[in-house]
Amino acid sequence: MSHRLRLLAVLVTCMLLGGPVAHAADDPPAKPRDMGVPTTTGEGVKTTGAAEPTVRRLGGGKDLNGNPFATPMVFQVRIACESNIAANPDPAACQRAAASCQTSTGIIGIGFLYEIYARPQGSTEPWRYLGSTCFADQVPGATPTVSLAQIINAFHLTPWATATVSTQPEGNTTLVGLLTYARITWSTSGYEPGEIDTLDPATMLGLTVQIRPRVDHYTYVFGDGTTFGPTHSDGGVWPTGDVTHAYPTPGAYQARVDTTFTGDFRINGGPWTQIPDTVTVTGPTTTITVHTAKPVLVH
Repeated sequence: MSHRLRLLAVLVTCMLLGGPVAHAADDPPAKPRDMGVPTTTGEGVKTTGAAEPTVRRLGGGKDLNGNPFATPMVFQVRIACESNIAANPDPAACQRAAASCQTSTGIIGIGFLYEIYARPQGSTEPWRYLGSTCFADQVPGATPTVSLAQIINAFHLTPWATATVSTQPEGNTTLVGLLTYARITWSTSGYEPGEIDTLDPATMLGLTVQIRPRVDHYTYVFGDGTTFGPTHSDGGVWPTGDVTHAYPTPGAYQARVDTTFTGDFRINGGPWTQIPDTVTVTGPTTTITVHTAKPVLVH
C-alpha cells in the first residue's frame, strides 16, 4: 500500500471513531471537550457561549452561526456541569458553569452556562451538540432551566440561625464607665456559618443544590445609640475579647448583633462557588442593665 493510501486509511478510521455515538438513554450526550474551559477576555472575565441574539436564531430555524437548518429541529438544554453525568467527572465544571455567566458588573442571562442540543423534529437519533450559552431561557421549546436567581432566592429563604449578644461582667449587668466585653452565641435552630443546607431537588429540576452560609460581617448595636462594626469578630471575654463598650449613663439598654451573611453554593457535589449576594439578619435583643457605682467609706 502506498504512503498516500495508508494516510487516507488512517484519516477514514479517525473519522469513523470520532463520529456520532448512539446513547442508551434519550438524553443529550456528553459535551465535546472544546467547551470544557471558558475563554478569557482582556478584562480577565471568564466568558463563553452564545449571546442572546444568537440563541434567538434557533427560533427562526437557524443554527448559532446563522445557517438555516435543513429540517425543523427540536432542542434541549443541560447545565454545563459534567460532574452531573460523566463517567470521568470534572469537579470544576459546575464552578465554571456559574463563573462563565458572571462579570464584575452583574449576572449574564440566567447566571449559568447551559449546553444546547438539537435533533430533527420527530427523530430518535442522538442529540447533536450546538454550543453553550448563558441564555438557555431563550432556547425554543427547551426544558425549564435552573437560574442563579433561583439559587439566590433560596439563599434568602434560608432558615438562619440567629446570633445573640451577651456581656461580661456576667449576667448582662455592668457599671457606668466600666469596659464591658461582648460576645456572640448562636441559636440551636437554623443554619449557622459553615453548616450546609441541602435544597429539595424537586425545586431545582432534579439537581442537588447545597448552600453553605458564611459571615460577611457583624454589627454590634449597644442600645445607647452606639454601634461597633462592621467586623468579622464574634467577640469574647476579658482579657482577649476585642468587642468592648463602656456605657456612659445608668439604665437598661437593648443590645443586639446584626449578622450579614454571604454564602457559597455547589451543584451535584461540585466545588463551592460564592453566591453574589448578602442577607442581613437582625438578632434578638438582650437587656443590659447598667448601674452607677457608689463609693462607700469603710473603717
